[in-house]
Amino acid sequence: MARFELKGKTVVITGASGGIGTATALAFAKRGAKLVLSARKIEPLEKLAEKLKASGAEAFVVPADVTKAEDMKMLAEKAIALTHGLDVMMLNAGMGILGEVHHLSLEQWHKQMDLNFWGVLHGFYAALPQFLKQGSGQYIIVNSLAGKIAMPLNSTYCASKFALTGFADSVRQELRKKNIDMIAVYPGFVATTFQANMQSPDYDVPRDLGHAIADPPEKIAEGIARASEKRKGEIVFTWNGNFGARYLPLSFTIAENFRRGFLNTSKKVMKRKTKV
Repeated sequence: MARFELKGKTVVITGASGGIGTATALAFAKRGAKLVLSARKIEPLEKLAEKLKASGAEAFVVPADVTKAEDMKMLAEKAIALTHGLDVMMLNAGMGILGEVHHLSLEQWHKQMDLNFWGVLHGFYAALPQFLKQGSGQYIIVNSLAGKIAMPLNSTYCASKFALTGFADSVRQELRKKNIDMIAVYPGFVATTFQANMQSPDYDVPRDLGHAIADPPEKIAEGIARASEKRKGEIVFTWNGNFGARYLPLSFTIAENFRRGFLNTSKKVMKRKTKV
């Protein structure tokens, strides 16, 4: 399979206002790609665009809400109008809800799935007509190890991420026959504001949860850029992440012991909220 050259390619990134999205925009820019940056908040996007332009890259800002199919269709159309192309759709926007399942509402389940799963589907179908028309394209879905390894207190998050795993694995071979890549990215803890933005009915989640073992977003970004160039179908980060993703599914007993330990550890590092 021929190498995917990023120079001159148009890359759309959702969730580009921080963390992995911002770092990946910088990594793609170094390789000569044209960036279309998207998120709901425009100020961080404009600051990033200025930084990219100062380095000599082409960068455009198109605010959009991934939970709205019409916004994602607009994003794809504007990317094509601004850059005369659309080659990579990186679907990165997401959030986490953490809590004991009996305290979670259906509203929270819908909110989690609307952003993490349906937000990806909206972006997928927005780019698909252009990819089919030109006979090439690349999707990059930023998933999580939670899409490979089920963890207590993360039922909504794991469900949304497992859904993405099933989707990506299911369509990869279908798309490959049409010269369209499907790349699924599975980071573990990353040193971003993701944990600080997590919502929970039960616990006060530490802003730096997992940061002691977290990867910097730049490491994830470089891995994504290399996976794009090599057209890899999947990239799983960290040695223990790879071990868990490959071997925990082989033994129910070992997996349950892991989940029991994870639950006990989680409750020790998080402060339970006082119920009013």
